[in-house]
Amino acid sequence: MLACDSNALRDTDQFTNLSRWALAAGCGAFTRSIGKTLFGEPATSSMPLTHRVVLLGISAIGRIAQFSGYRVARQVIYLLAAFALMVFPATRASAQVDVEKVPDARQTRPEKIDKVIVIDFEGEITYERERYFNAKFKQAQKVGCDVLIVEIDSPGGLKVESLKMARLIRDCKWAYTVVFIKNEAISGGALMSLGCDEIHISPNAKFGDIGEIGFDAEAFAWRLIEPKIESYLSRDARDLAQSKGRPADLAESMVDKDVVVFIKEDENGNSVFKTARVDDEQQPVAPWEIVPETGAERFLTLSGQRTKQLGVAQYFADSREEVLASFEGGKNSRVVEFQHTTTDSIVHWLNTPFLTGLLLVGGLVALYFELTAPGIGVGGLISALCATLFFWSRMSGGTSGWLEVILFIAGMIFLVMEIFVIPGTGIAGIGGGLLLLASVVLASQDFVVPQTVWDWNRLLVSLLTVICSCSIFLVAAFFITRSLGSIPIFNRLVLSPDGPAATVNADKNDKKEGADIDHPEISVGDWGKSQTQLRPSGRAVFNGRSFDVVSDGSFVEPDTQVKVIRIQGNVVTVAEVIQ
Repeated sequence: MLACDSNALRDTDQFTNLSRWALAAGCGAFTRSIGKTLFGEPATSSMPLTHRVVLLGISAIGRIAQFSGYRVARQVIYLLAAFALMVFPATRASAQVDVEKVPDARQTRPEKIDKVIVIDFEGEITYERERYFNAKFKQAQKVGCDVLIVEIDSPGGLKVESLKMARLIRDCKWAYTVVFIKNEAISGGALMSLGCDEIHISPNAKFGDIGEIGFDAEAFAWRLIEPKIESYLSRDARDLAQSKGRPADLAESMVDKDVVVFIKEDENGNSVFKTARVDDEQQPVAPWEIVPETGAERFLTLSGQRTKQLGVAQYFADSREEVLASFEGGKNSRVVEFQHTTTDSIVHWLNTPFLTGLLLVGGLVALYFELTAPGIGVGGLISALCATLFFWSRMSGGTSGWLEVILFIAGMIFLVMEIFVIPGTGIAGIGGGLLLLASVVLASQDFVVPQTVWDWNRLLVSLLTVICSCSIFLVAAFFITRSLGSIPIFNRLVLSPDGPAATVNADKNDKKEGADIDHPEISVGDWGKSQTQLRPSGRAVFNGRSFDVVSDGSFVEPDTQVKVIRIQGNVVTVAEVIQ
């Protein structure tokens, strides 16, 4: 990493030689005027390359003046000045760029309001809570309103999710945004509040403390993050505050525990802020006064009273009614409230990795059960229910749309084609499996290509959930294939075939009570012929009678010699006879 000191070139040899040799040639005043006209101040390491080239050139002229005399030096300096004047407009413009300036995102306060939407946001900021807020925000945008009020009561939480919600509020152009802080907006809650147009806060509420912590695997404990990572969050907090006209220095002090903020009043009576680090040798002096809430090893945390006094909040409010009363027509406005409901809780739990895996395993097992048993029964219904719950929870959570549903349906169609229409090629099956995988993964996240570390973590969680679910399904499928007929309750869910069918018994001498002894029986080792395609279930003929059978995993075409290899309960497993 490269570090630059802003005063690194102030007393360098180039600048010293510039004065020494130019004065020796009798042109010191002229060269100083050129430097001052071009740059307005002595050279710095942060100036553009063209500035430094000009200064080095003037320094070289000074050396020439020592040996060549005043006349030669003067002529060369005139040429150099002409060159400098040609590049002057571009260099001068680049020197005037204000690096602290960020786009102004403030909106004009509505003169009168008619419709207000309130989003209730309470509790810790998690990935699921961010999706809840995002879904409510989009819903509010569709409904439309004059003022959007976000009621925050949060101790904070995840950084990335907090920043996403803060930027979402900051970039809102379809409504005037207001944050009402009832009890506390700490950490991520304060970060969200910095992005709104107005902050209404209870006098006894708490605001600030945006210090970032991370988990130290070696110490197995939570620690404050490194300063180089902290600077990123500090920049975000400053930009959010400045974009809405709030003191950026106070926002920085909420993130950096070693930043001290000073305050004074300008000639217009407005508060002006200035920062310094606790280890700086020179600290601001009178008329600057330190903000008492800042200091060493202390993240800036303000009371509701101080939040308004320092200009971070705009109004005091103890209730929603007081917030509405601050707007003309607010008391009579139509209020639509989006609260955290039971449905939101269900959506939250269904989006957790554990219940997501449970839905996937349940759907796959039920589908396999349906394919191995004749007819359409409970297995198909359970599988359809699991798929419906999965996509409904994702669409309600804001991470899925109709594209993922279409991909899922297309994947199922390809798999059906592979089993019943074009078996054996594998292309349709592989394509269907990839489409199903893509639909499930994309439905579990709000991005397509991961851009940040958190995106990669979400992608990894989604893939691990799918892999674990498929592994559990394979074990369950193996168990079902071997033991379906003997599992209590499940052996009663298989639909009975139409027409006469034989009663199957693995042991001819051990007939079950109530069995139909008028039908012939079959046993392991009997040969027959497939009557329908076995994919893997179907029908086969033994001793002139039709039986419901299941192949050993391979697809068997009609009129193919088969052999009974296993009988368990009412499940007859056959294998193709290769002659």
